[in-house]
Amino acid sequence: MIIHLRHFNILVGPNNSGKSTILAAFRILSAAMRKATSRKPEIIRGPHGRGPGYAIDLRAISIAEENIFYNYDDSEIATVKFTLSNGNELLLYFPEQGSCYLIPDAQGKPVGTPSAFKAQFDCPIGFVPILGPVEHNERLYGEEAARLALFNYTASRNFRNIWYHYPEKFEEFRNVLAETWPGMDIEPPTVDRIDDKLMLHMFCPEERIPREIFGLASDFRYGVKCSHI
Repeated sequence: MIIHLRHFNILVGPNNSGKSTILAAFRILSAAMRKATSRKPEIIRGPHGRGPGYAIDLRAISIAEENIFYNYDDSEIATVKFTLSNGNELLLYFPEQGSCYLIPDAQGKPVGTPSAFKAQFDCPIGFVPILGPVEHNERLYGEEAARLALFNYTASRNFRNIWYHYPEKFEEFRNVLAETWPGMDIEPPTVDRIDDKLMLHMFCPEERIPREIFGLASDFRYGVKCSHI
């Protein structure tokens, strides 16, 4: 299958037609490029023999590894090729279940360092958290758990944790919320100990008494998360 993308694209199709597969491919590519722009390649065995590439840990990405195969045949090696507007190519190579390599092709130009890779593959990929209800009771987790939540389907369930561990742009988010939703405001996460468990809460100040975000109307909770995105 060959897909030509434009500046703005909408994926439409029936169930099991491959929409999520396309997004999963970009999610893997995003993780692969983060590695390629931070360290040198290693020598791997690709479809055309040994050469420079990057081993990608699929366990850290929110995808179903067991569903990665070619044309519903897990005996065939799956590949996904991305061709940039400058002609350079990035190949995701899946030689076996749970295994993935990123193989760059810069048309003969060297990409042996992170800076060289960035110069030849200047195409940053970003993902927004997936919308969903916030948790009623959200426990305080570690910073790494909050970081990983930004890249998978649990983003909304870790809404408070994300802002607790990464507060740098909270005031910017708060200002955007106030500008786009007159009369609304939200406070940074606070930690409370309940039954010997550390719990996180975020309150929206009101004239009578501040209300926790879970207790607000669902449309406001979605509004908060849309502004967060």
